[in-house]
Amino acid sequence: MKKLFLLLVLAIGLSSTASAQEYFVYDGSVFSVMFKCNSANTQVLDVQFSSKDANGEWKWNTFTVTDSFDFEDTEVGGFIFNVKDGKNKSFAVDYYRDLDYVIVHAIKADGSYGTEWRCDKRK
Repeated sequence: MKKLFLLLVLAIGLSSTASAQEYFVYDGSVFSVMFKCNSANTQVLDVQFSSKDANGEWKWNTFTVTDSFDFEDTEVGGFIFNVKDGKNKSFAVDYYRDLDYVIVHAIKADGSYGTEWRCDKRK
């Protein structure tokens, strides 16, 4: 009976650890960006942005990640995710690790950057 109890506790502990996630939110004047990372904070699992729905309520929308670039070996560290929103508009989400903020760039049809928005980490 004692072994069964220990196995049950171990199974519950492993399942809750495996599904644990870290959330990091960066707020801007127009929208916010959220990264969902694994519990070890070594992998970004999901990138989302906030927007108002038809009722004027804020909600989170998932970006579709189309490409990613690792810049951890650079002076400020971080990464860039190229993403598309639900309306098929492309953006580059540029995270500066050492400075702890995000710049979102609209990507034009020719691949160049257009409008950009800075989002600072939520406290």
